[in-house]
Amino acid sequence: MKGEIEVRFERLSAAHDRSGFVCEQPSLTDYLLKFAGQNERGDIAACFVAVAPDSAKVVGYYTISAHAVLENELLPEQKKGLPGYDRIPAFLIGRLARDVTMKGKGLGELLLIDALTRLCSIEAAARMIVVDPIDENAGAFYDRYGFTPLGQGTTRLSLPMKVARKAVAALRSGPAS
Repeated sequence: MKGEIEVRFERLSAAHDRSGFVCEQPSLTDYLLKFAGQNERGDIAACFVAVAPDSAKVVGYYTISAHAVLENELLPEQKKGLPGYDRIPAFLIGRLARDVTMKGKGLGELLLIDALTRLCSIEAAARMIVVDPIDENAGAFYDRYGFTPLGQGTTRLSLPMKVARKAVAALRSGPAS
């Protein structure tokens, strides 16, 4: 990671100060300010926030949801070992954003690690984690962590759960000595 930053991760609540949050992508700012709470209450997306130490100020967030990928969206190599179901269970990281004041500090990586750790601990089956990068920079970010194209002719990316589990296990075991 680029820098040593301290944040705590919490499920979004009314106690969190979202008012000053600004992301380079206006739609990600608007989502947190206007829709994240509604989606939480409506069981559409679970929103987790990175909060500054000793504060309620939100400096980043991500959302996760249950998802399904259509079997015909997958590349032939992604279908290997799958039953002939038309929908394949997945998890969706719907949004992941950090405040502009946190740019270059490694918060994006911390957000992704927390999301992967949380998804790997859920006692439900899913074949993969899916993301829809908002732009090329976001796509490059996910690419650095092993996400690959989900099918042809799409910007959607996926990470097999077995890869996510290995990465989370490696993080938990710490650096090799």
